Amino acid sequence: MTFKPYTKRPIRFIKIIQEHDWQIKVYSISVLRERIHEDRIITVLPKLSEWLSKHKNTNLAHYHIATLIMHEGREGIFVIINWWLDENMLQHYVYFASYDDPTNFTLYSGNGIISCVWELAVIWFERNAWVEHVLIKSDHPDFTSYLQTHMNIDI
Repeated sequence: MTFKPYTKRPIRFIKIIQEHDWQIKVYSISVLRERIHEDRIITVLPKLSEWLSKHKNTNLAHYHIATLIMHEGREGIFVIINWWLDENMLQHYVYFASYDDPTNFTLYSGNGIISCVWELAVIWFERNAWVEHVLIKSDHPDFTSYLQTHMNIDI
């Protein structure tokens, strides 16, 4: 098997979007450009309610705070949505759409995939922010500071 050489990709915080009572930190990763276009974000907005409803699959506490990573990779568009459960566990779903049909996202994590090396960098950053602002301050979790902590790096 031949590997392609590792190249840095820009990871950019885009914005926080509100979906019902959820606040969602949106990140961009792209092999194509500095950051994904706004029209890509718009394609997932109608799907958020359905995706977030999966929090009902467990009886564990959640906080109506999620992270959405949109990644324009070589193969197509990956969308990863995560939220914290029961203080310190991460609920994780991966969706995929081809460039030929960029609005048709299907569940990809059901095939056993988790995330790639660039997406894991965001997940690790978010993990550290959660520990710093929520878990260490367990008596008075600072969700506002967590939401205001963003990653912007080429990695």
